[in-house]
Amino acid sequence: MNAQITSRLRIIVVATGLALMLVPVASAGIEDGRSPDTKDAALAAQTQIADGRSPDTLDAGIAAHSTPAASVDLRSPDTKDAAQLAHSTGATVVVQTGSSRFDWTDAGIGAAGGFAVALMLVGTFVLMRIPSRDKLAL
Repeated sequence: MNAQITSRLRIIVVATGLALMLVPVASAGIEDGRSPDTKDAALAAQTQIADGRSPDTLDAGIAAHSTPAASVDLRSPDTKDAAQLAHSTGATVVVQTGSSRFDWTDAGIGAAGGFAVALMLVGTFVLMRIPSRDKLAL
C-alpha cells in the first residue's frame, strides 16, 4: 500500500512539473493579430474620455466648480438644535429602570448555554477516550 501511494505521488509531481514548464512556452507564441489601424483605434478609444454633455453644460459645470460657494446650512432649526445638544459638553444623564427584580428569563438562557457547553466538553472527552479500531497504515 505504501508503494502505491509513492507511485501516485510521483506521477502527480511529474505531471505538475511538466504543466508548469509548458505553460510559459504555450503563452509565449501569442501575438496581436490586429491591423495597425485597429490597434491605434483601440488605443485612442481607451485613452479618450467620452463626455456626452453639450458644450453649454460643460461650460456651466466648469463655472460651478471654479467659484467657491459659501457654506449654507440647509438643515431645519430643530435639526440644528439637536446637533448642537449632541455635541455639547453638558452633564450626562443616567436613567435607571425601576425593575430591580431577578430576571428568570436571562438566568434560564445562561443556564442552558452553560449546560450545552458542558455537554460538548463531556462528549469531546468521551470521544477522545474511545480507542480507534482502524489504524492508519503510514
